[in-house]
Amino acid sequence: MNIPKKMNDEVKILINKVVKNILMKMGSQETIKKLDDKHTKKIHFIPKSYRIFGGILQSMNIQLGNFIEELMSLLIENEEEYEIVAEYSGKKSSAFVLSNNNESRIDNYISKCQLEPEGYCITEFPKLQQSILEDTDIKQNTFKHDIDLLFKNKTTGTYYYLEIKYNDDHDTGKFVDINRKFIKTYAYLVKELGITDRNGLVPILFFFNNKKMKNNPYIPESTNIRRGERFFSEFLSNINYDDLNNYMTSLSESNETKKMFDNLYDKVIK
Repeated sequence: MNIPKKMNDEVKILINKVVKNILMKMGSQETIKKLDDKHTKKIHFIPKSYRIFGGILQSMNIQLGNFIEELMSLLIENEEEYEIVAEYSGKKSSAFVLSNNNESRIDNYISKCQLEPEGYCITEFPKLQQSILEDTDIKQNTFKHDIDLLFKNKTTGTYYYLEIKYNDDHDTGKFVDINRKFIKTYAYLVKELGITDRNGLVPILFFFNNKKMKNNPYIPESTNIRRGERFFSEFLSNINYDDLNNYMTSLSESNETKKMFDNLYDKVIK
């Protein structure tokens, strides 16, 4: 598939802009001074300048998640078939509401998945969704989470809730929490959007990279998990995954990018 020039340029501009902004922010005198003060107080065998530079690289890795959310939003926005639901997409809240019954059934489902044989979620997750749809409990609790991306098919009216992660490589505790909050946010959106049919809102746990690190006992792989290339082939007509991957790889190895990182390291050393 050939990428239309307009789309290709727009993606490149976004990627280049974000990379430069992150480098400028992390290379500011304020950022370096804060890290210097922090590491001056620590006893360590690694030279302080290396620890500061390592801290900057780690912060950039964390910010990569925000970049991917912005990128995926742009890619969906450029598809004529879909529209982003701006009221909810990118929303961050500590007060998402969830009925007592839905909270209990989700917590019980997560616990049960940890005990049952592999594949339990394939049959039970759709049943959980149906129970969430049919819930009439008016007693509510609040929970904290973000909605990374919510978009809608203009023709069918189907909503898609996307929880975006860079890699499928989380430690056990965090992995469980991600899946729990993913399902709870789906339940929140069901009520907010007035969804009455299971096909009206499709929750998708999306990993930007293709590599599968572990089996997910909570979310069915075939219906509600998408990894890099599969999502691109199913939802995006203006760009393919390999082209984006190749461009980002080329950018990371370009002389210009290496020079920016060399300059950043020189700032830290000085």
